[in-house]
Amino acid sequence: MISVISQQNNRSNVNFGAKLTVIGSQTPKARSVSYNDYARTKADEYMNNGHYDRAVEYYKQSLSVNPQNYDTHLNLAKTYTYNNQYDKAVSHLRTYLDANPDDIENITLLGECYKKIGKLSDAQDCFNRALSIEPHYDYARRNLLDTENLKLSLIDPNRAAQERYNDSIKNLTNAVKIAKEFLPKGYTNNMKDITVSFDKTSKMGGRSNIAQYEHAKRKISVTDEYTYADPKLTGAYLIHEFVHGKDNDPYTSIREEQDAYRVQAQYWTQNVKDVYDPEMDYVADLYKQSAQALDERVAEIYKLRDPSIPEVSYNHPPTGKRAAAYSLSSDAGQALKAYEIIV
Repeated sequence: MISVISQQNNRSNVNFGAKLTVIGSQTPKARSVSYNDYARTKADEYMNNGHYDRAVEYYKQSLSVNPQNYDTHLNLAKTYTYNNQYDKAVSHLRTYLDANPDDIENITLLGECYKKIGKLSDAQDCFNRALSIEPHYDYARRNLLDTENLKLSLIDPNRAAQERYNDSIKNLTNAVKIAKEFLPKGYTNNMKDITVSFDKTSKMGGRSNIAQYEHAKRKISVTDEYTYADPKLTGAYLIHEFVHGKDNDPYTSIREEQDAYRVQAQYWTQNVKDVYDPEMDYVADLYKQSAQALDERVAEIYKLRDPSIPEVSYNHPPTGKRAAAYSLSSDAGQALKAYEIIV
């Protein structure tokens, strides 16, 4: 029997380098526009590469030229959140939302920032505002429930901890059941030693991984930020990670990730109609275009994360034979690398 466990939440100077060459015939306005484009481009590059302090400085430079560029306010706010500077993100999110009042994703992000800095009532207002626009938006719903529990913990910490524990066990139990019912009969028979829990997960690009499989520990972790997620959403991520656990080896590959995303997308498109989740909806939309479209995007993402990731690994593609090094096709290209954490 797959074990379900839950862990309590234990609340987890820029050098501009090259100088711009300004053509003498440019007007002051043209020069400012040129610099603004340059600053935003550099800021985006630094943000995408995880150099958040440098990105902040360039976004600030861009806003000094054009303070009404709302997309720059949003990117600056997101950069602050990736750098765990939630208090600094608030004003820029508010400015962005003044011009985009129905953007539920960033209304909810503002709520998350308020939650992180302890302004729990303001956070609840944001989550309720997002849910009034889209009642099925799970990002807002799970954050609202989490915030309610945090408020309770200020009054009765023992009760809050017990309620969180009970809710997490219920969520995971239902999610495991959902995953096992969707996967082929007997699929998880050789995974009875795997434990599943809400826990802290590794970070990628400033955000916690939603889920990960640790082969050495035979453990699947779903980020504790999803403790109050809809079990159908939790189940989607367990399905993905069960694909990693199925072959019982510590290796991953482009093909293995593609296989996991395909199965996850099949589940979401066939079974979930009443949960709005941009992450899963994006995966499903790509799959609806074609399996190849999803495969190409997965390959692009994982090669950016790890350029040395191999194309294939044991049982991916499946051969019907027992996993062994010699079963790999000759076009693998390079030796496999063991991953302590498969994400």
